[in-house]
Amino acid sequence: MKVIQELHQYEDGLRPPAPSSAHIWMGDTWVLCEENAAEQLHQEAERLCTRVDAAADHARRTLAGDPLRALEYQQAALEAQAFKDQGYPKKAVPLSVSAWIVKGRTARQAADQILAKAAEFDANLVALRELRLKAKAQIRAHMAKGKADLAAQVADDVLVTIRAFPLQI
Repeated sequence: MKVIQELHQYEDGLRPPAPSSAHIWMGDTWVLCEENAAEQLHQEAERLCTRVDAAADHARRTLAGDPLRALEYQQAALEAQAFKDQGYPKKAVPLSVSAWIVKGRTARQAADQILAKAAEFDANLVALRELRLKAKAQIRAHMAKGKADLAAQVADDVLVTIRAFPLQI
C-alpha cells in the first residue's frame, strides 16, 4: 500500500503526470530538462524532414516512371545531343532518334523534341530537389529556435506543393 506521507511528497505511481516527456522528476516536482526538450525538437525535425523526403521521392518516381525507362530516355537524349552536335547528318540518324520520327517529324525535329523533353525533365528534378532541400533547412531552422508550430507549417505547405508537383512548377 502506498501512502502520501505529506501533501507535497509523492511515492512512485502517485506523483502527478509529467507535463511532457521532456520533464524529469526532481525532488517533489517536475522540471523541464533542456537536453530532453532539445532532443525531442531534433527528433521532430527529422520526422518532418523524413515526410518531406518521402513525398519528394514519390513525386520523383512519378516524374521518372520506371527506372529502366528513365535510363532509356537518358540514352535517347545523349544520342539526340550527339546527333545535333554533328549537325543532324541525314545518313547517321541514331536509332533512338529515328524511333521518334512519326507523324511527319523530321530527324532534326525528333532530336530537338527529345532534347526539349529531357531538359524539361531535368528542370523538374532540379526544382523538386530545391523545394525539398529548402523546406528541410527551414524546418530545422524553426526547430532550432523552438518554433515547432512554424516547422510543422512549413512541412504541411511543402507537402501540398510536392503532391501537386509538377503541375505548379
